[in-house]
Amino acid sequence: MSDLGASEASFERLRQEPFFEVVVDLVAGYLATAFDDPESVAGEKWTLSCLPTTNEKAGMTRLFSLDVGPLEVLYVDRYTENGETVDYRTVMVTSISALVRQLGCPLDELLLRYPLLRFRPVEDASAGGDAVAIDWFLSDEGADDQFFMLPLDESTIGPLAALLADNAGGPSSRPHNRWFAQYVLDALEDDD
Repeated sequence: MSDLGASEASFERLRQEPFFEVVVDLVAGYLATAFDDPESVAGEKWTLSCLPTTNEKAGMTRLFSLDVGPLEVLYVDRYTENGETVDYRTVMVTSISALVRQLGCPLDELLLRYPLLRFRPVEDASAGGDAVAIDWFLSDEGADDQFFMLPLDESTIGPLAALLADNAGGPSSRPHNRWFAQYVLDALEDDD
C-alpha cells in the first residue's frame, strides 16, 4: 500500500504552500538539534511526510509530519474557511524534564509564563514519560515570540530524540518522503 505523504507529488504540492520555507526551517532546526548527522539516519531514526493523511477535521490539513522513532515530534496544520487559509498551528515535542530544568520552573508555571502556548504531556511509552507537546496558533499575536524564546535546542530536543531514536528498533515502518527529506537536508548543508 502506498502512502501519498511519501510521494513526489505530495512534496510538489507542499512546495506551493506560502508557509513552505517556514516549514523547512522548523524541520531543519529540529533535525540539527536532534542528530549529529541527520542524513545518515534518515528513514531509519526519523521520517518525514508531506500532506499526510490524518484524522483531519473539516478545514484542517496537516502540512507535514516529522517522526523520530515511533513518535510524531513536529507538525504544522493549516486551517481554512471557504477555501482561504485562516490560521496555522505548530506542534513540537521536546523533553519535559530538560525544558523544566533549563527554564528553572515546573510545567504549571510555564503555562503562566507563556500564556499563548499550550503545554501538553505526551503519553507514549517510547518517550518514557519525558515528552511534552508545545503548540500555538499563528493567529495568537505574540505566540510565535513566546515559542521562539523557549530553549528549543540540543539541551531539550536532544535527550528526547536520543531516547526515541534508540526505541526505533530498526528502519521505520512510517512513510518517508525522500524528496522533502533531501530538500531539508540540502537546506541544513547550505546553513553550514
